[in-house]
Amino acid sequence: MSPMKGTMKAAVYYRNDDVRVEERPIPKLDPGDLLVKTEACGLCAGETAEEYQLRRAPTVLGHEPTGVVVETGAGVTDFKVGDRVFAHHHVPCMSCHYCDRGLFTMCGQFRETHLDPGGFAEYFRVPAENARLDTHILPDNVSFEEGTVLEPIGCLLKGIRQTPIHPGDTVVVVGAGFMGLGFVQLLRLSLAGKIIAVGHNDWRLEQASMFGATHTINSKSVDAVEALKDLTEGRGADAVFGTVPRTEALDLGLAVCAKGGHLHLNAPPDPSVYWQVNPFELFFHEIHINSAYSATHIDTRAVLELLSAGRLDVKPLITHRFGLDGLEEAIHTHLTQRTGYLKSMIIPSMTAV
Repeated sequence: MSPMKGTMKAAVYYRNDDVRVEERPIPKLDPGDLLVKTEACGLCAGETAEEYQLRRAPTVLGHEPTGVVVETGAGVTDFKVGDRVFAHHHVPCMSCHYCDRGLFTMCGQFRETHLDPGGFAEYFRVPAENARLDTHILPDNVSFEEGTVLEPIGCLLKGIRQTPIHPGDTVVVVGAGFMGLGFVQLLRLSLAGKIIAVGHNDWRLEQASMFGATHTINSKSVDAVEALKDLTEGRGADAVFGTVPRTEALDLGLAVCAKGGHLHLNAPPDPSVYWQVNPFELFFHEIHINSAYSATHIDTRAVLELLSAGRLDVKPLITHRFGLDGLEEAIHTHLTQRTGYLKSMIIPSMTAV
């Protein structure tokens, strides 16, 4: 196919209340690259964290995209024009000290690889490394919107992979937003006994029950620690997954860990915030704390298999849709709305301007 020429629309982020639809050149391809016409791209909570995003502004965000291949670079054999694909924004080198140990997201190349310019644009370029290692053709029964969750749900799957869950264990998820409900769905596929969702919003907790939580606790209404102890004969949880980026949520997660329990950190607080813990308690109760930054090619492929097999139903997690010209509103909605809101999709074809 002849190279694409001209310009495209892109939502350029300056700050949370200043996102502009601008004309940008359609990216040119190097050998091995793909050019993808964006069909959908999820809005990540991290993309609404203004204190972080201002360091990179002005920029085109969007790292959960799906679309259709419209051009291939020289030497590409695994993809063709017309393929429906998901592309991961970061990939490792597969040959360094960290990759040799399976710590792919710690690889120095991982954060250096990016989609160009990002998923909140009419087109994006997939670099050859990303195309080779972590770009996937979507099966016919997986929609573009469903395909966008390969990255965020992959992050959750990575956290579950490194947090031991034994048959019959009690598992707690702190937070009932998109990520918390994603954890609930994945944990439903495990051998956990009780799956307990803890949050502040009754509507979201109702969604948690629909997704497979055996119990829910509104921590605004009751003492969550005491309620959890009542459900576990005073022991607490064998595994806790924290999805709220605040230290008080981490305190709650640690407080409900049973002896020998595992606390997984899924959402980091602001980098200027420090968390105070008691190492004496950690030592004598043998509490394990772990974290998972981003997802790997292993996780995205596994999520795709779960979706295509019908083992996950992510459609109810997607509640709002906007064009490129609605990204500013999508950010505001994410930051202010709880009831009725879980996840926004940015769909370039809905753009009015």
